[in-house]
Formats: sequence, structure tokens, C-alpha cells
Amino acid sequence: MIKPVKTRLWEIRNSYKYLMIVYISAIGIGIDSLLFSLLLGMESFRKAYGYYDEATSGWVIRAKYQSGWNGGSFGCQVLGAFFAGWYNDKFGRKSSLAISCIITIIGNTVAITAPVGHPINLVMAKCVIGIGIGILVSTCPVYLSELMSPTLRGIGSMGINFSICFGQWIGSLIYFGCSKNYTGIDDSTGYKIAFGIQYLLVGGYLLLFWFMPESPSYLIHRGKLEEAKAAIKKLYHNKNNTEYDIDSHYEILIKEVEEEKMNAESEKEVSYAELFKATNLKRVVLSIFALTGQLWVGVSFVLTYISYFFELAGVSSSIEKTVGMFTLCVGGNLVSYFVIERVDRRVLYIGGVALCTIMNLLIACVSYGSSQAAAYTTVVFVFLWAFIYEATVGPLTYALITELPQGRMRAKSVAITSNVNSLCSFGLGYLIPYLFNPDEVNMGARIMFVWTGTGVVLFVVMLFFLPETRGRTANEIEQLFVNKVGALKFKRAKFDEDDKLIMSSVGKEVSQA
Repeated sequence: MIKPVKTRLWEIRNSYKYLMIVYISAIGIGIDSLLFSLLLGMESFRKAYGYYDEATSGWVIRAKYQSGWNGGSFGCQVLGAFFAGWYNDKFGRKSSLAISCIITIIGNTVAITAPVGHPINLVMAKCVIGIGIGILVSTCPVYLSELMSPTLRGIGSMGINFSICFGQWIGSLIYFGCSKNYTGIDDSTGYKIAFGIQYLLVGGYLLLFWFMPESPSYLIHRGKLEEAKAAIKKLYHNKNNTEYDIDSHYEILIKEVEEEKMNAESEKEVSYAELFKATNLKRVVLSIFALTGQLWVGVSFVLTYISYFFELAGVSSSIEKTVGMFTLCVGGNLVSYFVIERVDRRVLYIGGVALCTIMNLLIACVSYGSSQAAAYTTVVFVFLWAFIYEATVGPLTYALITELPQGRMRAKSVAITSNVNSLCSFGLGYLIPYLFNPDEVNMGARIMFVWTGTGVVLFVVMLFFLPETRGRTANEIEQLFVNKVGALKFKRAKFDEDDKLIMSSVGKEVSQA
């Protein structure tokens, strides 16, 4: 019988210090995803790398450079993710994160030293950082899920979204502080401090990663059984805590590997080609829909351009409201921790998509008003969107992309999923500035009609095809996919005392030998 969530979380308390080290490295993803776009609201930054636009009577950075540092970053994340997919399977998760941190430090150094009047240098910096972020995004969910107890992988991997959100909140605070304290239009101190904060975060992981255990799942797949058992003991036991059942954890991982070997086409090294065969293809496609679903509901616009959007919408104290929104995002993430193992994945994800889509429609409709009341109504809907997203779709995505793939394919599946997400973000990174900017198409908040349409499509797809994975071990999920159990029947599936699927529980007949 599965123990209550509180009991299981208490038993693994020794592992939290190791999880925190990984979470610290992931905070940099949040800062990077937001900082450049927030700096667009800083006049000194726009003057340093832009031009004076007579039509708007203000400094503007050309859309091609905005597209370059957003789209270029996402494009390079693809390279980083491909590298991570290969490296994680070959050499492990632990050192992969260290490599990503070193690359990120190099990229931020290029950004800080970029001379005034040369925005192309910022594009180059973002491309370098993008490689590091691509490795981080592909490695963190896998590493976190494998450092957690097999029945709590969802909580472990969803923590990356909290780290990203926390990083965005830190980024908004840095932006707020620098905007208030370095107000001179020719003062570069503010935005250079903002770039430099990354050194503290990724540097923190580089100092601490020597103490990290390697992923037990990775070690077992590489045949290093004694090292795997030692890693599990290091994660969960110390002199004050010996409650956790190490042997049971080890046996579950061994069973997962054995089940995967039975269903694998060969004993050869895992290849990307294997992802596109048999049930693995379905699982990869579902993972892609889950992760890119963040884009489908509008995260690439709402969280990335929010400060600039508030400023153009004529909202007073736009910087303070930006900080307020990201504080609300952190609150939404905290709420998700209380519901992730208590509410079905399908209910949270599909319900979150529906509510975010409704908010998108309301924001787009209100944007036709030109009064101050309309502007503040937009702020309210944006705040609601942010809280709903961070309590549902945002964090749950990372649980799903680590639960859906086969264990031996997890690293490469997350890499492919991250790559598709990065390619989509790459396209949006180039497109959004042209649609939104006042010196281009100037759609403003009416761009939310686009996310309303994509949100409806995502809702329909996930309603019929997203399976329920809450409380399932990797071995159970593997059997459900191999036996081609329909997504709507996952929840009712039952397993016998040997952890074998009871076929009648999902409406299938037992095959006769």
C-alpha cells in the first residue's frame, strides 16, 4: 500500500539538500528567459543599443535585434539540448549541469562587455547562453526526477518550474532595483549588474556539484549496480534518518530496467532513432504537446514581454506591477506543490489550459478599450492568468515530460522534447516583436487572440490523449503503454502483487499462451 504523501516526503528529507543544489542552477533559466525582455523597459538600455524613434518619441531597439537575441537563443538551445541528450546517457547528469554553467558564465561575460551601439554583441551573447540553457533545460528535469523516490518523481521534476519562476521573480526585482537606483539615461551600471547576477547562481552549482550523487537510474542503466545503491544511500540516509527503504527503491529501479529490456528492440546503446518507433513515438509526441503547451497558452508573450506591455498599455507604476505579477507567480507555484500529488494530472493540466485560454480571450477583448479602467482590467486578467498558469500548466509540464517516456529513453526524450520547444520558441522569438512592437504591426494585447486559438486546440488534444500518470511507477506506466491501454483508461488500471498489469482492469483480455 502506498504511504501518504506527507509520510513519503518526510522519509526522503535527507535528499532535499541535493535537490536544492540542482534547483539553484535552474534559477538561471528563469532569469535568462526574462531579463533581456525586462531590460527593454529600461531607457538607458534602449538608448545604448537602439535608436530614437520620432513617431513614439522614445528610444527603441530594432525588432531584428530583439528577434535575434530571442530567436537566436532558442535556436542555440536546440544545439545544447542535442548535446545534453547524448552526454547525459554517456557520462551522466551531474557533470552535464557543470558544463552548462560554464557556458552560461562565458555568455554573460560577453553580454557585460558588449560595447554601446553594438546590439549584435548581445545577440552573440544570447546565443552562447542559449547553448548553456539548452543543456540545463534538458538535464534538470531528468536529473531531478531520478534523484527522487520512484513514486514522487512528479514533485521532484516540477520543482524546475518553481526555480524558473523564482528566477523570473529575482529578475524582476533586479530590474526594479536597477531602474530605481540607476536612472541616468547614459548610465550602464543598471543593466550590467542585471547581467552579472547570473555569476552567483551558476557559480553556486559549480562550487557544490562535487558533493552531488549521480543519478541512480543512470548508474543502473550503465550496469554500475553497487554505485547506484551507494548513490541511493547517500541521497536518503544519514545518521539521523534511516527510515527510507533503500532496498525497495533499488528493486523498483532494477524492475524498471528489466521491463524496458524486455520491450526494447535490442540491447544496443539508446539512439534517437528508437524514440520514433512503436510506443515510444506516442510517448514523445505526448511529451512534446505537454511542454510546448506552455507556448500554446501564451507564456512566450505574457511572461516575457509583460513589463514592456504594461508600459505601452499606459499602466502607471508598470515596474511595480511587473514585480507584483512575478510574486504572484511564485505563489501559484507554491500552491502547485500542495495539489500535484492530490489532484489528477489530467484535471490540473487540462483545467489549467482551459482557464488560461479564457483569460487570453478576455485580455484580447479588453484591449480594444482605451481608458485607464480598461488598462487596469487588463492587469487584473494578466495577474489571474499568471497565477493559474504557475499553479497548473507551468509546473505540471515538467512532471509529465519525465513520467511519460520510458526510463532508458528519458534523457533523449527530454532532449527531443526540449528541442521541439526551443524551435517553436525560436520562431515565436522572431515573430512576436514584429507583431507586437509599435514600430511594426503594433497588435498590442490583441495578439492574445492568437493564444486563444492555440489554447483551444491544445485543450481538445489533451482531453482525448493525455493519460493519467499520478502515483504510477515507471514500470507501471511502461506496461500500460506497451499493452496499448487508452489514455482514458490509465486511471482505472490495477496491478497484481508482482506489479504486473491486470488486463481485465483496463477492458483487455488476457492473451493465451
